[in-house]
Amino acid sequence: MNRRDLLATAGALGVAAVAQRAAAQPRAKVVDVHTHMYSHGWVKAVEEANDPSFRIGDNGALIYRGGSIGRMTPPMLDWDLRIKDMDDAKVDVALISLTAPNVYWGTRAQSVAAARSINDDFLAAQRKYDGRIRWFASLPLQHEADALAELRRAKDSGAIGVCTLTNILGTPLTAPQYRSIWRECAAMQLPVFIHPTTPYTDGMGLADFGLGNTIGFTSDTSLCFARMILEGVLDELPNLQLIACHGGGAFPYLAARFDIMWQRTQGARKNAAPPSTYLKRLWYDSIVYDQPTLDFLVERVGADRVLYGSDYPFTIGDMKGILARVDALPAQHRDAVRSGNAERLFDLG
Repeated sequence: MNRRDLLATAGALGVAAVAQRAAAQPRAKVVDVHTHMYSHGWVKAVEEANDPSFRIGDNGALIYRGGSIGRMTPPMLDWDLRIKDMDDAKVDVALISLTAPNVYWGTRAQSVAAARSINDDFLAAQRKYDGRIRWFASLPLQHEADALAELRRAKDSGAIGVCTLTNILGTPLTAPQYRSIWRECAAMQLPVFIHPTTPYTDGMGLADFGLGNTIGFTSDTSLCFARMILEGVLDELPNLQLIACHGGGAFPYLAARFDIMWQRTQGARKNAAPPSTYLKRLWYDSIVYDQPTLDFLVERVGADRVLYGSDYPFTIGDMKGILARVDALPAQHRDAVRSGNAERLFDLG
């Protein structure tokens, strides 16, 4: 073998060794900030409430305001199966939340009881699966005093944040009756995970083809966060930490459009700066389903603001696929999204 061949061989072996060392490098653990569960107690409360706006129909269909928002499947109630699926996908910790329509149904007493029940069930799961499960509190937000009382009880029980929907029975989160709750969340340093629900705008043709999810949910998220910014809530509460689901809906991708409208409607301004400047005040999950969109989100809002989320166990949940896209990010961004940002936000260290 001549000298040139020896150098080429040595170089190839060196590249292979570097690649092997990189593959062997331990990666940050994975914290899933967007993953859901129900509980048998919550299901029983829904059935007993007999609220015309929300029921569990045949084959576990979740019927909300006359339309299906999903279907009850075994992983939504089976904690052992959840842990098995987490192990299979190499997800270390799940931050559990109750999704739509949360506890915003029934009488006051029924809503309060449902919130306490689901929070206690999540706490029990945290204790049983030590180190694998943490949870967001659900609050009967349509009843302010009760919501504040449950917030304090849940915080004392170990809740790491609050889960709410983008609107409460059609009322935006910027409504005055919720301001005391957001102030308390900010004071407690409890992040607020805001999950979309079916928009209270009927007649949009969202009933077919899953459009209530693909268009309705993302539109409601965009509207919710636009209002939180434009109505001055983020200026008023600079320490309030908000998480926008599904990559922020459409808001990060429409920010320039919001800016130009804000610039040209000066008389209507309630916030201090162009809407796009608030992008890095918010947090976002990584549920966007393709690499170019995830890359854009990270570039637009910053790698320090994106959190791994899976949407397990719903139909479009994808623990493995979303994690693969996160792992395709540059190493320093990858580890921040896998868990570093969540550990910082929720003080999980």
